[in-house]
Amino acid sequence: MIGIDRHRKEAGFTVAELITVVVIIGILAAMAMPVARYGIRRQQEIELRQQLRKINDAIDRYADLRAAGLIVDAPSLGQGNYPKDLEELIEGVDLLDGQHVKFLRPRDLRDPMTKKDEWDTFSTTDDPESAFSDGANIYDVRSTSTRLSLDGKTRYNEW
Repeated sequence: MIGIDRHRKEAGFTVAELITVVVIIGILAAMAMPVARYGIRRQQEIELRQQLRKINDAIDRYADLRAAGLIVDAPSLGQGNYPKDLEELIEGVDLLDGQHVKFLRPRDLRDPMTKKDEWDTFSTTDDPESAFSDGANIYDVRSTSTRLSLDGKTRYNEW
């Protein structure tokens, strides 16, 4: 019986051992957090570049069809060959051959930095030095986020 009691006392961990393990895990977690945050932010930047490319490609495809005279409806005053708003790229346009073409899906307009469907838009008639658009058409889009990018030099709304 004496051997059994001694064995029970030796099984398990002491409080000091448990505290040491918890401290080590805490230190490792604290070291891993900045790396994880950097990875998440880098992924958001990649997504932002992809979204900007998708939207600008859609604007260019729209402008090419409008310039070729293949879109049924006439542009509004001052619109030129570019879409009036981003909704026009989602809703699509009717072509002269009877096809209906959509350029973007609604999820393509989600800004990964702000998690909103809002973008700063610029038209062909805007002053390049101004931060405001006259809304005549959409020639370019940028994120509304003013956070500093990972390069430490530019803000997301400057991309």
